[in-house]
Parts: sequence; C-alpha cells; structure tokens
Amino acid sequence: MKGLKRIAALPRAARLLIATNGISALGAGMVMPFLWIYLTEVRHLPTWVPAATLAVQAFAAVFGGLAYGALLDRLPYNVVVPLSNVNAGIGTLLFAFAGQAWVAVTAAVVFGFGISGVGTAVRAAYGATTTPEQRETAYSADYGVLNVAMGIGVILGGVFAALAFLSPVGRYFLMYSIDAATFFVMAVATVKVLPNRVHHKESQAGGGRGSYRAVLRQPALLALLAVLLLSALVSFGQFRAGLPGYLTQTGAITASGLSFAFAVNIILCAVVQFAVMPHLERFSRTLLVAGSGVMFAACWVFVLLAGGHTGMTALVLATVAVILLSIGESLVVPLLTTLLNNAVGEDLRGRANALFSITLSTSAVIGPSLAGALLPFGSGAVFVGVMIALSVVATVLVLGLRRTLPAERAVPETVEEMEAAA
Repeated sequence: MKGLKRIAALPRAARLLIATNGISALGAGMVMPFLWIYLTEVRHLPTWVPAATLAVQAFAAVFGGLAYGALLDRLPYNVVVPLSNVNAGIGTLLFAFAGQAWVAVTAAVVFGFGISGVGTAVRAAYGATTTPEQRETAYSADYGVLNVAMGIGVILGGVFAALAFLSPVGRYFLMYSIDAATFFVMAVATVKVLPNRVHHKESQAGGGRGSYRAVLRQPALLALLAVLLLSALVSFGQFRAGLPGYLTQTGAITASGLSFAFAVNIILCAVVQFAVMPHLERFSRTLLVAGSGVMFAACWVFVLLAGGHTGMTALVLATVAVILLSIGESLVVPLLTTLLNNAVGEDLRGRANALFSITLSTSAVIGPSLAGALLPFGSGAVFVGVMIALSVVATVLVLGLRRTLPAERAVPETVEEMEAAA
C-alpha cells in the first residue's frame, strides 16, 4: 500500500513519534468521554466541578502551549517532548484521586498545561525530524493513527467502566492510571531517539532570535492560523456541538443516528489518511485545503436539508453531511500543519506550533459557544447559515495564500525519493 510504504520510509524518530503518540491517544480515548460521569456520578461532586474543570483545563492549555513553544526554541527536542508527556501524565493521574473539588481543578490545571505542550512538542518534533518532502506523510499518518487509537480507546473505556470485580472508583482509578502510563511510555521512548537539535538546510523564516512577535509579524503565518481557526470552527468544533444540536433540535435524527454518524467519522478519518492522501500528492496543498472549505460549506447545506426531514431521508442526508465533514477535516489539520512547518525555520518552529495548538484549543471553546448562542434563532437556520459563510471565508482566504507560502507543492514523487531524503 502506497501510504504504508511512505510511512515506512520516514526517519526512525518520526515513526516512533507516530507509534507512541498513537498509544497515548488510546489512553486518552479511554477517559475522555467519561470525565463528567466520573466526577458527578462516581465521585459525587456537584455539577459545577466538571464544568469548572473543563474550563480551567482549556485556560491552562493556552499558557501551556505558549510556555512549551518557547522551550522548544531553546531546549532540545529530547528534553521538551518527554517533559511535556510527564507533565500530562501527572495531570491525568491526579484525576484518579479527584475525590474533592480542589483536586479535580488542580488536575485540570496540570493536565491542561501538559497536554497542550504535548501537542505543540510533537508537531514541532515532526517538523524537525523530517524534510519538507516527508512532513505531509508524517502529519497525515499521525492524524490517522490518533483517530483510530482514540476510537479504540473509547471502546476500551466503556469496557473498563463496566468491570464487575472493581468498585466504581477502582475502575476509573485503573483507567486514569493507564492513561498516565501511556504518556510516561512516550516520555521514556523519546528521550534517546529524538535529536538534541535538528537544523535542516532550509530556513524560510529568516534569522534572528525567535519570539512570538516574530511569528505574528509574518502575514502568511497569521493567515494560516486564521484558516485553521475558521476550518476548526465549522468542522470538529461543531461535530459534538452544533451539528448534533441542530439535528436533534429539529427532530431529524435520534441518538442512535448520531452514534452511526460518529462511527462514520472515525472510519473515514482513518481511510482518508492511509488510502486517499497518498493519491493527492500532485495537487497543491492550498488547493486541497480550499477544497476542504468547499466540502464544509456543502456539509452544512446537507445538514440544513436534513433538518427539514425525519426518518431515513434525514439520516441519509445527515450521513452525506458527515462524510463531507470527515473528509474535509482529515485534509485540513495535516495539510495546514505541513504548510506551517515548511514556512518557518528552526528558530520559530516551537512557537509557531504552539500558536497552532492554541488555535485548535480556542476553536474547541468558541465552537460550542457559537452553537449555543445561535441555535435558538430561526430554528437553527441562522447557525447553519453562519457555518456556511465561515466555510466560504476560509476557502477564499487560503486561495489567497497560494503564491505566498514556500514549498507548498514540495511533495515527493516516489517512495525512493523519500528514502533518499531521510
């Protein structure tokens, strides 16, 4: 299979990152859907605790991303990547002891700070351990493995949460301990494999001491982050918020229909990364991202149509919408990450990836808030209209970047070329 051959041709460090990050995603999938249930029904804490925990975690993630981004531009990758994983591992392990509100909030601070650092550090490490020709393969493989591993983790989490031979607290203690262990595994595995420092010959960002101000002074990078924010807002920022909210609010589909849609999303994200992306290599990356924007707009048109029907017709229309959304989101993150890392030099790579992570985290907060604010108007039609408009804006914005981004078509022709570049 072409995609697997490309992954096999990646440098050892990149392949190790894909494998260990996948293991970490499996652990995350085990606990991610159950935090609210764990804190309220198992630990018997008031409902404000999980709400505050999620808010504090998102807030801490912003500062964690900024801090680890700065560290990545000053310290070796084999220090920062393990450090961020240990940080996240300790944070998730603290949730296992969250019998009181202050422990849960403390865990959220530590985990939020660390998990943002993991995302930032891993993205930067891919950029530093691969050539421009290999980065799209590395980011696509990582995204595909994350989706599959997280899906498996959710299934395993459901199994562990129902174990009869453990008390409810014991079950979740075991689940959070396993999640922590996956972070510690990645920390240990990357200490000796990741380089002290990797400097590729290319340096598109120019010289000078790295700073966040230097990143923000580059219009192309700002535009990339804006495209990411808009794309995230209309896709995965709404997949568990606005999309199911609108379809259930209108009575179009039931909970079982939503479960089917989630399954389709997970499967398609993996299929696109491993089976489709290798065949899109001759297309401009910005053109593909623009295509994803068109798919997002079409997705919301089908969502709007599904909202006007019920039964099988609504389910078919909603499924088409989810297919378009899944394909689009599978293209956006790997391609934008590749474009970002090809556009910066080593002096700014850590901070640029930190802003990338923060933008994703911000979309996860703004997306549901936007849905909650707009869904009551016009039976949800106003919300859907805004989603379509934002999709169009993202498409136009990324098309404007086609002539300004460096190496935006730097995709290898063959696996042999990738192996030669390694």
